[in-house]
Amino acid sequence: MQLTKKASYGLIATVELARAPEGTSRSAVWIAERYDLPVAFIEKILHELKQAGLVASRQGRSGGYLLRISPERVSVRRVLESLGESLDLVDCLDGGTSCRLTGVCPTQGAWRTINDAFRGLLDRVSVADLRGGTSV
Repeated sequence: MQLTKKASYGLIATVELARAPEGTSRSAVWIAERYDLPVAFIEKILHELKQAGLVASRQGRSGGYLLRISPERVSVRRVLESLGESLDLVDCLDGGTSCRLTGVCPTQGAWRTINDAFRGLLDRVSVADLRGGTSV
């Protein structure tokens, strides 16, 4: 599994919103320029995060986006799933695969265990953990 650019940029944007002083918003332009990312793509991502209820927006001169939920309560998994990211490490775990080995594959159980542990880790790491820039 490899994260898409959308997921990676979405995490970056969410961390930047968490880094903003409380009650302060950040614009999509500010985030995009800080990391040399496409503004339109960051705007689209922030809109999706808003639709998912993680982000709120403000209009006007000091407008922009801010987290609706405390960064300590927003998991990495929640951000990724809000952006439609698949968290399955192998295709056979999504339930809709056409793999001909489903049901007889000797590795599927191991992949399910690994996948569950991976999802658990993503649940335990919060946006607050990431905003300091240190490893978790």
